[in-house]
Amino acid sequence: MALQQIRAPLATGGRCAPPRPAARRSRVAARAAESEPRMVWGGALRLAAAAAAAAALAGCGAAAPPPAVAAVTETFAAKCAGCHMNGGNVLQAGATLFTEDLQRNGRADPEGLYQIVYSGKGKMPGFGTECAPKGACTFGPRLSDEEVREMADYVAERAAAAWK
Repeated sequence: MALQQIRAPLATGGRCAPPRPAARRSRVAARAAESEPRMVWGGALRLAAAAAAAAALAGCGAAAPPPAVAAVTETFAAKCAGCHMNGGNVLQAGATLFTEDLQRNGRADPEGLYQIVYSGKGKMPGFGTECAPKGACTFGPRLSDEEVREMADYVAERAAAAWK
């Protein structure tokens, strides 16, 4: 059964699914299993450890992040990761989201991050609702003040963790 639990996430494209019922063994296999004296615990423990590792890798049973964290992570992926994947910057090398560059550019504090996300600067568009002039702002949906604040906090937290 543990082997089926390992295969279940793989068969469903990585999604967690309940294990399929165990197939019935033939009478010959059942008699052979009953009559053979063997050490079961060592193999069972290894199999259980493998099942736990596979479930962890597949994300089964993993705790989901809180909704607010998931929302800001999705927003970052949708609006920022195109240029700032893993904290980098594909357009301007010295303007990454790592602590050293944020400090050098005067954006290491939450207010500095809030201002750059809200109003933008240079090649980076602003995402705030009242961002002006219009040519310096995103043409897509804007972020509310609260969303900009959450994004600034998210970037500060990820920068402190070196984007790992």
